[in-house]
Amino acid sequence: MSLVLLPGLDGTGELFDLLIGNLPDWINPIVISYPRDQPCSYQVLKRLVLKALPTDAEYVILGESFAGPLAVMVADTKPAGLQGVILCASFVKKPFRVIPSWFSLLSVSPIYSLWPASIRLRAIFGGDKYKELVVMVLKAIRSVRPGVIAERVKAILTVNVEKELMNIDVPMLYLVGKKDYLIRKHNVAGIKKIKSDLMVAEINTQHFVLQLEPEKSASEIEKFIKSVK
Repeated sequence: MSLVLLPGLDGTGELFDLLIGNLPDWINPIVISYPRDQPCSYQVLKRLVLKALPTDAEYVILGESFAGPLAVMVADTKPAGLQGVILCASFVKKPFRVIPSWFSLLSVSPIYSLWPASIRLRAIFGGDKYKELVVMVLKAIRSVRPGVIAERVKAILTVNVEKELMNIDVPMLYLVGKKDYLIRKHNVAGIKKIKSDLMVAEINTQHFVLQLEPEKSASEIEKFIKSVK
C-alpha cells in the first residue's frame, strides 16, 4: 500500500522525513512537492497531484494543514486506487473564525519575508522538540519564494470544499494536535458534521503533528491503512 503525502504551507515535502522514518516497510511513501517559485491555486495543484498519483497500486492520500482541501478535491474525483483519506491538522474551509475572507488582500510577499524570524521567536517559547524542528522548518521555507507563500495563505482564507467532502465515499481519518492553537478543533467538528463516520485520533502536541510526534503519527496512520486494506 502506498501513502501519498501532500505537504503543508511550505509545499516542499521535506518536513515529512521524520514521519517516513517511522513508517513500517510495507507502507510506500510518495511525497508530492509543489512549485517553489510560482504561485499555484488549489485547482492547479489538484491537477499536479492527479498526474502524480500511482496508476498501478492502491493508496491512501494524506493532506497536511494547507493540503487538507487539496486532498479532498483530489478524492472527490474518485481516482482509481484510492482507499482512504487522512487529514492532519487541517480544514475544508477558512479555518479561522475571527479573520474575514477579505483579509486575504493583506497576504503579500513582504510579510512572509519575515516569517523565518517569527518561527525563530516561537522556538524560544517552545519545548525541546519544537526547537529541534525549527532548523528543518527554516530550511524548507527559505527555499520557497515569499510571494508563493502569500498566495497559498490567500487560498486558505477563501477555500471551501464542503461540497467535495460530501462526495467522498472512502474512509477518512483526522489527526488532531491537542495543543494546536492555529487550526482549532472547530475545524474537525465541522468536518465530522458532514462525514459522521470520520475517524479522529488525538495526539498530544502542537500544530506540527507529524514532525513533533512522528512515531505516534505513524502508528495512527498504520492502524488506519490496515483498516482499509
